[in-house]
Amino acid sequence: MKLWQKVFLGTFLLFEVLFNTSSFYLIEHNFNSNLSAVIERGLSEQMIIQSQVRTDWTYLSTLNGQIQLTSNAQDFLENNADKYTRFFNSNEVFLEILDNHDKTVFTSFPGKNDKNRQELNLSESDDRKYIIRDVEGRTYLFISGNLSLGAKAFKLIYIRDISKTYQDKNSQVSLFFKINIVITIILAGGLYLLIWYLTRSIRSLNESARAIAGGGYSQRVPISSSDEIGILAENFNQMAEAVESKVAELEETVKSRQLFINYLTHELKTPLTSIIGYADLLRTAKYNEETFFKALTYIYSEGKRLESLSFKLMDLILIGNKKPEMEYMDIAVICGELEAALKPQLENKQITLLVKAESYTMLLERDLFKLLCSNLLDNAIKASDIGGQIVLRGSVIKDMGYVLDIQDHGVGISSENISRIFEPFFVVDSIQSKANHGFGLGLAICAEIVRLHEGQIDVESKLCEGTTVKIRFFK
Repeated sequence: MKLWQKVFLGTFLLFEVLFNTSSFYLIEHNFNSNLSAVIERGLSEQMIIQSQVRTDWTYLSTLNGQIQLTSNAQDFLENNADKYTRFFNSNEVFLEILDNHDKTVFTSFPGKNDKNRQELNLSESDDRKYIIRDVEGRTYLFISGNLSLGAKAFKLIYIRDISKTYQDKNSQVSLFFKINIVITIILAGGLYLLIWYLTRSIRSLNESARAIAGGGYSQRVPISSSDEIGILAENFNQMAEAVESKVAELEETVKSRQLFINYLTHELKTPLTSIIGYADLLRTAKYNEETFFKALTYIYSEGKRLESLSFKLMDLILIGNKKPEMEYMDIAVICGELEAALKPQLENKQITLLVKAESYTMLLERDLFKLLCSNLLDNAIKASDIGGQIVLRGSVIKDMGYVLDIQDHGVGISSENISRIFEPFFVVDSIQSKANHGFGLGLAICAEIVRLHEGQIDVESKLCEGTTVKIRFFK
């Protein structure tokens, strides 16, 4: 069973139980109150009639005594009892008088009484009893009391038709069932629509979760309210965005790794093919000094390429896995050391290196930072013409950190290649790179070093105008 169906059924049943219980309690409470009032009224009226009969009998006995007449109580009751019911509704109140042997002296009650009449068992003279009994389809209240007139004892029974009280109760119960049927229909329809409407966001969440589980990471939940469910939908969308971003990142990582393997395989295949080919030539061909020397030269050259490639790969792997232990160093001092280290390469192409680095102390890993600058300066030297100039400039930026610029005026990089220059094995000029034993790993290594220093590296370049590499180290 779905959640909204459970909420609907639970709410509906709870309301029906509470509504029916409280309604029946109110009906029963009102009925008992009315019945108690009717009984109290009956007791009072029975007492009034009983007192009035005694008063009249006393007056009559006194009057007859004065004129020396004999008074008979039974005759008095037979002749006068009828007048005591004239003050009441003749259809509701009746009077019955019995002698001490329970024989009827007077009765206005139209029904037939049962033989077993518990209300007649009166023990004391002032004892009164009442009972409610159904007679011939109607309900009556019987109130009995002893009535002593002179030397004779009688029983006066007050009878009231209280069928209307029970009919009122039955009418209220009948009306309640009719109202309950109408309310049940309206409540069921209203609750169904209300709960279905309020839980629409949960259904959307369920559909979105199913779509995301099936690979639809761009699926989002429409937010239609600001309540708890709306907040849940907003959090779900944030989670979906994070999942989509992470999945895209993983896909990009897998793609990069596959590309890396493809490039690596290609780079290994070419020199290995050359080495195997020339080795087979030496093994099968007749000895010729020129051919022998040429083959060995190619084998040596390709072997050096493989050695260089293995060193570069080792650097990239080590840097990627390394957690450098940094210490505070002055960048200007390290930049000054680079000029001396690169002096042979600079002199070979008669290139001038201008170092203009401001003194600035920050957390660095010395060897990695020197490798970063060496790779960038090496690229600048290879890109520059003979007699060119390279500028290494370091500037302190207030409240931000330090910016290191390496600028050359060499061949430059086209705009479509700039976005890919940090990819492993990507080379702008494959012929020139092979001539310089380049594999496109230098800038990938630089990007890893900058990442370890939590910096940012950007490249600006134009063909035939030169290239500027800008590295920002933040505070």
